[in-house]
Amino acid sequence: MAIRWTITEEMNRVHLTQVFSGGACNILDEQGKLLRNNERDRINDWITTKRVIFFDPQIHPDTHGYEYDYLKHHPLEIAARNAAKVNLYEISPRSFCGITSLEIATDHFLNREPTVIYYSDGNPEKDALPVHNLWGHPLFEPLGIRDNQEGMQAHYREFMKNGTNMRLHLIHQARKLDTLTVTFNGEIRKNDVVITPYRMHAVDMFTALSRAAGGERIFVYFSGGPETRDAKGNPRFVLPENPADVELNALLDQYVDEGNELRRAIIDLVEISVFLRVVYTQAAAIQALDELFKVAGVALNSETQS
Repeated sequence: MAIRWTITEEMNRVHLTQVFSGGACNILDEQGKLLRNNERDRINDWITTKRVIFFDPQIHPDTHGYEYDYLKHHPLEIAARNAAKVNLYEISPRSFCGITSLEIATDHFLNREPTVIYYSDGNPEKDALPVHNLWGHPLFEPLGIRDNQEGMQAHYREFMKNGTNMRLHLIHQARKLDTLTVTFNGEIRKNDVVITPYRMHAVDMFTALSRAAGGERIFVYFSGGPETRDAKGNPRFVLPENPADVELNALLDQYVDEGNELRRAIIDLVEISVFLRVVYTQAAAIQALDELFKVAGVALNSETQS
């Protein structure tokens, strides 16, 4: 199958990567089945018309010509992120954006890289403003989370996975940042950020990493005993295995509330500047990228370089 885009494919050419196009990847439909998110397709098509080499971690035969291979593509993604001069992060109303929020925290507050944060509308057939509340804040609205049993169960599994993965990512960043320390035992200090096993704490983790990446000394305390950790000692997000209907609905409401709060926190905490844009349509994302290409010195026709 033909390759659709000017994408980073091999490690020996990863240094040519100019743009990291990431954020929302697979989404769940109303029945809880995974679908490829194609809201960035038009933007990636535009980047390709500029013959700029970029990396998109949502690897799929329709766009890349092959399936995702962890052993090959995970190291490639890390190297491409390091090489890229401009970042695009999509936040979709159909996916939680937990890890994306933490990636934004490090790229923005630590690396100070030119970045576009794009709140998409969840509908690849049109380019409209995302669903939002009366104050204009984008909302988290997963498909099938309130009225389809299969969809509800799938989103519940995503809830557990996202809560645990954010904890793992935060601990990974603590190993790299001198300003971020995680603890599991001892006395809880006044200014510690406390992460309990039974709440998601998405905004708390995003805020802690943002502050640490910005140079502030941050201590994160993971409460709970050994029964709330995995075999390696990593903290888990603990939820009931098979909650009854009333509890399931309440927990999924909590999941949606966490997603809405996280979206608001990203907008509140990032520092809007020449180097960072927050946009709400594909057209605005393309315009912002076009401007940031000039600011960051992105080389057009970079696919012809070596």
